Amino acid sequence: MKYEKLEFKRQVSDTIVKEVVAFANTNGGTIIIGYDDDGKILGLNNPKQELDKLNNKLHDSIEPDVSFLLSERIEKQEDKEVIILEVLKGTNKPYYIKSKGMTSDGVYIRVGSTCQPATSYSIRDMIIDSSDINFEKNISSNQELTFIYAENVFKEKDILFRDREKKMLGLINENNLYTNLGLLLSDQCPYTIKMAVYKDNTKKEFVDQKETSKASILYQIEEAENYLKLLNQVSGRIEGMNRIDKYDYPTESLRELILNLVGHRNYEIPGSSLIHIFNDRIEFLSLGGLVKGLTIEDIKLGSSSSRNPKLINIFHRLGLVEAYGSGIPRIFELYKSSDNLPEILVAPNSFLVKLPKLSMKFEYEIVINYLKDKESATREELENILQLKKVRTATILKEMLERDLIKKEGNAKSIVYKLK
Repeated sequence: MKYEKLEFKRQVSDTIVKEVVAFANTNGGTIIIGYDDDGKILGLNNPKQELDKLNNKLHDSIEPDVSFLLSERIEKQEDKEVIILEVLKGTNKPYYIKSKGMTSDGVYIRVGSTCQPATSYSIRDMIIDSSDINFEKNISSNQELTFIYAENVFKEKDILFRDREKKMLGLINENNLYTNLGLLLSDQCPYTIKMAVYKDNTKKEFVDQKETSKASILYQIEEAENYLKLLNQVSGRIEGMNRIDKYDYPTESLRELILNLVGHRNYEIPGSSLIHIFNDRIEFLSLGGLVKGLTIEDIKLGSSSSRNPKLINIFHRLGLVEAYGSGIPRIFELYKSSDNLPEILVAPNSFLVKLPKLSMKFEYEIVINYLKDKESATREELENILQLKKVRTATILKEMLERDLIKKEGNAKSIVYKLK
């Protein structure tokens, strides 16, 4: 039986060393010794002896010392004795198997419910996290930087962007050298976004491709957004005296995901950020997995932690992002009336968001547009507008209430419906 923070083992063995290393390098967890893989209790014949064996094995096999992260006890369950080993999240990463060294053969991490070898990039990230050194603070290898585009953006926002402000923002360090954050904002930024448009819903054949200029990351954001705007088809219909336009994708979500793509990526990993445009969706692939300590569920709820906090701070000052952590929840909010929801997939060194085309039920659109115009309506009025029978109208309204698209006010015969 597999759980994200729980592992069952029949007996003390070398595989437990890998599990302890993985839990210490990730978010901690619990190992119960004396169970089979399906979670069925087997018990241990001599738990005290097994516990001594376990402590010796962990002490002799793992670097740095993990003893202060461990808590073990013998516990009786269903008249059988087992060992409960609790592992805290470590602060001196990476933890590794001594005999293998600080390599992919010796460093393990927890990915979902599995223990997996860490990549060289993951190991480097752990070293950087533990030493409080990060990409943004490091000195740029290019010290011949200009900021023509960034200066114009700051000027348009009426924000000062002199050397003093560059130092405060982190573009220049205390020794008056440009940092990697400065490199990202400069006209010489070497990191790009690659975009490809495919013929159908596979990657077999593409019909167009574009790579952003090697220019300020601020310019690249605009460049990528303008390219996606051209591909974001709009359809319209006339209702009364008004024209109702409907885009394939919410324009706000495209901008949010471009900002997410460049704002949270791991710039230590070489390569470009990628945007794949298919017939039914757009995929945004950012280099670098989840920031330590966060889960997909955390991100959907609005939890925020960036590996490039100074860059995100600049986006915030320029009004490119409204609030920390609000981007992903806002995207899901924009899709709450759609039949297809965005999807987030995470691997150790990549973060993928699949944005489907909007597909709202026609009846939802009619109700929403009517309430925008009239502000409120009774069920009987909506029956007439929808040209549906009472039961079907009630079902539609119930669905819309559950999706928080509308709200109900009043009692009994005085009930009216309004937009949420």
